[in-house]
Amino acid sequence: MLRRHYSGEQRRALNIIWNAAGRYDFDPPFMAFDEHGNADFYMNTVIGLAEKWLDMGKLSRFFESFAASPRANAFDEVCWLGIENCVYEKEIPERPILQALRRDHAEDFFRYRETLSRQEMMSRNMRVFTQREARFAMACGRKLPILAPWERELYDGLMLPGDLDTDGLIDRLQEILIRYFRFDDFSLGGERGRTVLSEAAGNVLRRFFHREVKHVDSAVIRMAAPAEGDGHADVHSASLREKHDALRTEEDEEYIRACFGESIYGQKERRAMDNALCSGAHGDCRLWFTRGEPAKNAGAFEDAVRAAHDAAEQRRKNEAYFSSSGVLIASGIRRLSSRLQVILESFEQPLPVQARSGRLSSGRAWRLGVLDDPYVFEKPGDEVEHRLKVDLLLDASSSRLGSQEEIAAQAYILAGSLAECHVPVRVTAFRSLRGYTVLQLLKDYGEKDIRRLTAYYASGWNRDGLAIRAAADRMKAGESAGEGYVSPEHEFDGRILIVLTDAHPDDSTRMPPDEGNIFPREYDGAAAVNETAETVKALRKRGLTVCAIFLGLTGYLENLHVIYGDSCVRIQKVSQLAAGAAELLEKILREE
Repeated sequence: MLRRHYSGEQRRALNIIWNAAGRYDFDPPFMAFDEHGNADFYMNTVIGLAEKWLDMGKLSRFFESFAASPRANAFDEVCWLGIENCVYEKEIPERPILQALRRDHAEDFFRYRETLSRQEMMSRNMRVFTQREARFAMACGRKLPILAPWERELYDGLMLPGDLDTDGLIDRLQEILIRYFRFDDFSLGGERGRTVLSEAAGNVLRRFFHREVKHVDSAVIRMAAPAEGDGHADVHSASLREKHDALRTEEDEEYIRACFGESIYGQKERRAMDNALCSGAHGDCRLWFTRGEPAKNAGAFEDAVRAAHDAAEQRRKNEAYFSSSGVLIASGIRRLSSRLQVILESFEQPLPVQARSGRLSSGRAWRLGVLDDPYVFEKPGDEVEHRLKVDLLLDASSSRLGSQEEIAAQAYILAGSLAECHVPVRVTAFRSLRGYTVLQLLKDYGEKDIRRLTAYYASGWNRDGLAIRAAADRMKAGESAGEGYVSPEHEFDGRILIVLTDAHPDDSTRMPPDEGNIFPREYDGAAAVNETAETVKALRKRGLTVCAIFLGLTGYLENLHVIYGDSCVRIQKVSQLAAGAAELLEKILREE
C-alpha cells in the first residue's frame, strides 16, 4: 500500500489542522510553519478552521487563479489576512481560547519584527507588511500604525465578517485585488489546462499543497522568497515548498543548463564526478559546475528568462551596495589584510636558493664530482612562498534572499584581503534544484578581478553536505596545478575551506533509504544537519581545514556548532567581518 511520510513538524502541523477542523480523514492542502521551521500553532488552526467553515476546494482554485502573476506572493498574504478574520469570527463563539491564540501570534510577529534590519525591512512589500502590522496591532491591543486613507480602507476591507460563505468571501477577495492591487486576470490558472497546473500553478502547489508534484522546483527567485510579513513564517513560507522525489530527465538537465549556464565539464567528466561523489545520502543527486555564462537554450524555459532577469537585477543591487558602502568595504579589506599579514608571517616558507654552503641537495650532489659545481647546497632565500590556498563556498539558496548584498560584500572583503596577502583564493556559490547541486564559480585561484562577485544571487535550495563534498574534491592538492601525484595523507596540504552559511541545509530531493531506514528521508532538519556534520568530519580526517562564517537566525546556532564545532564565527553585519574572520583564521592556522 502506498503511504505518504511526513516529517515530525509536518505531522505536528497535521494534528493541529485536524483538531481545528474536527476531521481526521482528509489531506489538508495548506500547512504553516514559523521562521524556525516549527509548526505554527495559530495559523495551522486557522487552516483547520478554513476547512471546517469553508469549501477548501474552491479556495484552492481561487489561489490557482492568480498563481502566474509576478505579485502572487503579495496576493497570497493579503488573501490569508482576509480568510483569517472571517474564520476567526465564525469560530470565536464556540472557541473563546482563539482570542488568546491570536494575541500570542500577534506578539510573536512584533518580537520578530524587532529583529529585522533596515535592509530586511526594505526587502518587504511594505503595502502588505503594513496591513499585517495593523492587523496584529489590533489583535494584541497595540496602537495601529499610521495609515494613509486608502490603507485604512484596505485594512477595513480585509476585516471580512464571519457571516460570509465561501463564494461571498472569494468575491470580496477578488474585489480587494482588483481595487487595491489593480489585478483582474483571474483566469491565469484555469484556462491553460494541465500545463499551467504543472508549471505556473505549481508555484502555489509548492508553497501550499501537500501532495507529490513532479517538477515544481523553480529557479525563479520570487517562488522561494520568504514571506513578506515576517521573513519566514505563515502559510506561504519558504519552508512550505513541497518536497519531491527528483526523477532526473533530459528536461531537468536542460532546465538546469538554461537557468544556471553551461557546465564547465563535459558529459564524461560529469558522469565520473557524479559516480564518485553522489553516493550515500546523495545517491539520487547530480552535480553541475558552471561559471554562470548564458546557455544556448536559455530562452527555452520561461523560468530561465525570468531567473536571468532577477539575477541581473540582483547584480545591479549588489553593485549599488558596493558603491554606497565603498568606504566600509575598503576599510574592511584594509583591516583584514593587515591582520592576516601578521598571522600569515609564521606560515610563510622561504623559497630555497642554490648556494656553496647550507643543506646538501641530494639531487644535485653528483654535480660536485662530475662537473666540479660547488652549488650543490640549499639555503633559505629572500622570496617566500605561501603554502595556503583558500576556498570560499557561499550558500546561494533562497533562504539568503534577504541578505544577498551583505553576503556578496562579505565574500568581496574576504577574497580581496586574501589576495592582498598573496594567498590564492577561489569563490564558489552553491544552490540545489531538481536533484542537481549547482556550483557556480565566481572567482578562480589565478583570477585577480574580484568584481565578478557581484554576480552572486540566491535561488533554489541548499544541499550543504554534497556542496562541501564537491568543493573539497576540487581542492585536492595537485588536482589542476600539474603537481603530479600527491599521497592521500597530504592531499589537502595547506587547503582551507570557508563556508558562508546560515547552517540550515534543506533540499527538495530526499535521501535514499539506508540500512536504518526502509523509506526515503527528507533532506532537512536534524537529518540534513547530521549528514553535513559527518561530511565535514570525514574531510577533516583527511586533512582539510573546514570552517564557517555564520550569517543567519539565532535558532540555527545549534546547527552551526553541530556541523562545524568551534571552527566558526558569527557575523551579524559587514563591519564585524574583519575582526571575526581574522580571529577564525588565526585559530585554525594555529591548530594546523
